[in-house]
Amino acid sequence: MIPFFSIIIPLYNSAETLADTLNSIAGQSFKNHELIFVDGGSADNTLAIISSFRSRYPATTVKVISEPDKGIYDAMNKGIDMAAGEWVYFMGGDDTFYSPVVLAEVSEAIKQEEVDLVYGNVWGALSEIRYADDTVSKVLSRGIHHQGVFYKRHLFNYTGRYSLDFKIAADYHLTLKVFCNEVFKTRYINTDIARFGEAGLSSTAYDYRFFSYHYKFLAVNKATGKIDDVLKCLDTSVYCCLYLARQKKDMRFAWGNVFYYMTKPSDLGFPARIQILFRMIYWSLKPGHVNDKTDATA
Repeated sequence: MIPFFSIIIPLYNSAETLADTLNSIAGQSFKNHELIFVDGGSADNTLAIISSFRSRYPATTVKVISEPDKGIYDAMNKGIDMAAGEWVYFMGGDDTFYSPVVLAEVSEAIKQEEVDLVYGNVWGALSEIRYADDTVSKVLSRGIHHQGVFYKRHLFNYTGRYSLDFKIAADYHLTLKVFCNEVFKTRYINTDIARFGEAGLSSTAYDYRFFSYHYKFLAVNKATGKIDDVLKCLDTSVYCCLYLARQKKDMRFAWGNVFYYMTKPSDLGFPARIQILFRMIYWSLKPGHVNDKTDATA
């Protein structure tokens, strides 16, 4: 029988938190799912915990691969290639489902109408902040947590895999491809899906490379009209370009984005464009130290 859900879990030295993740999966009332563990070569007891889980739940299909990878998105791509389910869901080794009926509620929502992507709410496990990206504007302008998203597996045949060019926001980049393509149908459900661990890279760092490109991506895909605060999105992308120049990182990529913002129609006035140009030149030429936190707009 083809599993309804493929739950893909990228891991690396996750022994301290993995048991809670697995308990939340085992406690789901909806059982038609497979588990895919993509381990990056853990040196702790991660694999032993998976082996113990497999012994305790022999009826659950469990797939495991353990080998070095190029980061979390490489691991997620491997998981996609291993998936046999109709729908794909990603969770980390420190994430848990919000309640025992999450998969049951999501499966019912999927059966109600033909959709390609379903998403709901997530909670920060430590902060107890609830994130409800319940409008398209919120999704397009500020990001969406992958722990709240279920993808129909065929989507990846059209969107491609996660880009390894973005170290922190590649999941958001791929999700935007879906929301910006009218061929795909998305649906928000007011269901609390998961509590996500807040010690991971995406919770503690910022993908300046991706967000320097964010506005350009939306503009090229004719999606800027779908967000409430276009200028804020544009300003953030410009700031990220300046930041990259200040840090001497991804210079060619940053300059390519700035050139787009300076030459394409937008809410940026001519004086602002000239000011941005001179700031990019200044930060590109000025000797600096990597990780210098000086304000790039100064």
